[in-house]
Order: sequence, then structure tokens, then C-alpha cells
Amino acid sequence: MILETLANAKLALGVLDTDHDAEVQLYLEHASALIYEYMGAQAVATWDELTAPDVVQAATLKMLCNLYEHRGDDVAPDDHDLKIWEGISLLLMRARDPALA
Repeated sequence: MILETLANAKLALGVLDTDHDAEVQLYLEHASALIYEYMGAQAVATWDELTAPDVVQAATLKMLCNLYEHRGDDVAPDDHDLKIWEGISLLLMRARDPALA
């Protein structure tokens, strides 16, 4: 399940050519899987790049940009991952049911 289109992914990354399509597609698949997993039971199995809610697509693009920018050729600060997930959590809290205590 891919939660965003390749065209939108390339737009978010500023990739204008087709030379990097395979790489962008790979990171898009990874970002989609991470967001889908994060959503857990709240994710809908039939979501795709056309039917996923806008906020889910926004979170997918945020994760995509992070994965693409930090491909292992640099060292991110220790709290970088935490900040990315905090941002994604704030986006997706609108699409998740609140936990019951």
C-alpha cells in the first residue's frame, strides 16, 4: 500500500527529473509502510495514494522527506528521530481514535 503518489513525492522532494524515480519510489514505499504501521488498527487496509486522508498523506510526505534527506550519508542529532515522530504524531492525531484508559 502506497499512501501518496510518486508525482507528489517528487514535488515534496524537489526532484524534477525521472533519473531518481526508482529511488524516490523506494523511499515512498518505506515511508508509507512506517505511517501505516504507526496508525495500527486505525489504518484502513484499502487506503492507497488516492483514498488515504490528506493528513495521512501529509505525514507520509513528512516521513519520505526525512528518509530521503537522511540516507545514511550524514549523522543526524540524537533527538532528530524523536522530533520527526513528534511532528508526525501531531499530524496523525486527527486521524486516530483517542486511546481509552
